[in-house]
Amino acid sequence: PVITAITPGNFATNFTEKKSYIEFNEFVQIKDQNKEMFTSPAMKKMPLIATRGKGIVITIRDTLKENTTYAIDLGSAIRDNNEGNPMGNYTYSFSTGETIDTMEISGTVLNAEDLEPVKGIMVGLYPADSSFSDTLFTTTPMPRVSRTNGSGRFVIKGVKPGKYHAYALKDAD
Repeated sequence: PVITAITPGNFATNFTEKKSYIEFNEFVQIKDQNKEMFTSPAMKKMPLIATRGKGIVITIRDTLKENTTYAIDLGSAIRDNNEGNPMGNYTYSFSTGETIDTMEISGTVLNAEDLEPVKGIMVGLYPADSSFSDTLFTTTPMPRVSRTNGSGRFVIKGVKPGKYHAYALKDAD
């Protein structure tokens, strides 16, 4: 599927909407929404995605923070309706403030024992300020996150300029 229109547009600022519509050049289906989709920063109530015509409606159910850039990563949840081919990784970004943070941090996560790429693991950032501790991730959600692909690669989008500590975490439970 190829995107033909987005309302409000990708990288919109002063975002106050509760619904966004992404239209494609063909009918699409949604597969494994709960497994594939995540938001950065994390939302307490995940957005809902539903098909409508040749597009999808994203319904935001959480209260958004002021002056914050949000990224809704759809992973490979969007697929063409006929053959089920995934669209590929797509991230819808917007800001509740007047500017959008456009910096990115990318890398590869490798298993330390055999240097093989680790797929499907969450990678997140914490600002490197005086309140930082190495157990912060056990009590506070990561403000910016991404997930590695099959090659262990990740891209964290919507990052403000600054210094960060990065964690790669696998939920084994």
